[in-house]
Amino acid sequence: MRLVNIADVEPNSMIAKPVYDSKLSLLINKGVKLTPGILKKMIESDIRHLYIQDSYSEGIILEPMISDEIKLQAITIMKEIYESQVQKQNQNTDTLREATIRKLKDLVDDIITEIYSKTDERYYSTEFMGVEIYHYNHAVEVMILALLIGRKLGLDRERLIKLGMGAILADIGKSRVPQEILNKKGKLEPHEFEEMKRHVDYSYHILKELTGLSSLSRQIVLLHHEKLDGSGYPNGFSGDQIPLLVRIATVCDIFSAIVADRTYNTRISVDTAIEILRSAAPLKIDQDVFVTLLQVIDMYPPGTLVELGNGKLCIVIRNNPNSPTRPVLREIIIGKPADVSEEIDLMKEFTLFIKKVVPRLPSE
Repeated sequence: MRLVNIADVEPNSMIAKPVYDSKLSLLINKGVKLTPGILKKMIESDIRHLYIQDSYSEGIILEPMISDEIKLQAITIMKEIYESQVQKQNQNTDTLREATIRKLKDLVDDIITEIYSKTDERYYSTEFMGVEIYHYNHAVEVMILALLIGRKLGLDRERLIKLGMGAILADIGKSRVPQEILNKKGKLEPHEFEEMKRHVDYSYHILKELTGLSSLSRQIVLLHHEKLDGSGYPNGFSGDQIPLLVRIATVCDIFSAIVADRTYNTRISVDTAIEILRSAAPLKIDQDVFVTLLQVIDMYPPGTLVELGNGKLCIVIRNNPNSPTRPVLREIIIGKPADVSEEIDLMKEFTLFIKKVVPRLPSE
């Protein structure tokens, strides 16, 4: 299977992963042929990327570190929390229920258990829903990435739970930001950006009275947009004023945002996102956290199209665990089936290197 832009999908292509709509109901199941009518329905749901199975990606299987089932469960909880906050705003009430926090904490604990059971695997996102779900999906992605980095940095389970809770709830205050600003497709005006920045204060206000949420988690919520050089918000903190757990959440928040489809932005490849973050370290983001991110994510997930330095077009079959930039590839020759294509292991072909990620096949 491989990830493609929906604009490049040929009618009757076979979908390889389920897609969910804005209500988190199953929109299209895997194995379905994408008729023009189904494609139109998906475009109307603002679904921009999906996984398909074709002759070039034959035999390539995505086995995510965190199962789609548990991710969908987490996203569903976050959707319920966001929607309840919108309703409570209309009723002039704020706080979440303690039972909701306990439920969320149990889920974070379950994800930590799943992470502990997969010591050698790297994480990659497998998006399976439209742009309207971005805020819920983003919260879950940030939480998972933060837990992976925290574990790699040696945090114990108790601190991991506090980190995960702060990361997943960091943007809950966006439920208070006017929808016309939150989902604006163009660049925000200065006054709109100021309102957007207030989401950290909204988040803190919503969560501040919850006895089931630690002060460390609330600290992450309030400070995750601070930068080491003092250019962040809301307080303009710098250097040692920004605790480690906050620094972890900050890096994960930025990374997740730029590799996802949003109302005003289309996802970019992981390797490009890494270069954006590299330019921000160590002045704006923590260097050690950034380096640890490189150790837990899959830079070239299976199904990614890449161009080699010699001009060959290939698709990633699988990764070499100890060398994320040197995966095993299959050369793509347009018009020829996968079983006659050459397999290239970059750990054995030292003169070859990946030049760039390719968004589509030449014929698309």
